[in-house]
Amino acid sequence: MANGTSISEIKRRVIDAITHDDTIFYAFDAKECENGGDLKDTHIFDNNKIPETITNVSTYMTVMVHTRATGRNKTFVIPTLEFYIYVHHEHMKMDYKITKDNRCDYIAGLLEDMFNGSSQYGGIGELKCTLNKEGTYNQEFMYRHLVFETMDINVSACEGWG
Repeated sequence: MANGTSISEIKRRVIDAITHDDTIFYAFDAKECENGGDLKDTHIFDNNKIPETITNVSTYMTVMVHTRATGRNKTFVIPTLEFYIYVHHEHMKMDYKITKDNRCDYIAGLLEDMFNGSSQYGGIGELKCTLNKEGTYNQEFMYRHLVFETMDINVSACEGWG
């Protein structure tokens, strides 16, 4: 793993896992979507789509993957999986039969359960949640920012060692 060619593959695998999770699908409360697969490119994006361009009262999420070299001779990289969950303030309340959490916190908790400790998405080690921050994006949208990191061998640094 851990070179530029793997970033798109990781994003696809992450988004696929999220869109196949029925609990996350229902948490989005996207009534126009028939199933989790319909969330891709309508509510879940593989880039940091800016909510200001959206006028609907709804929930959105962006998925990004980054790598940065580290260690002596940049032998290792730190793959980073980053999520932004944007929820319109009028869409924050969840059905109390499901949870008493607000929608942003609930989805963030589901993502932590799914990804924290996982080794399915590249890296030598397990993904660890290193940031879980909430805030106000603008007058309409609240957000939660999650970051997961792991360690991997830098394939680019190993080229020519054969």
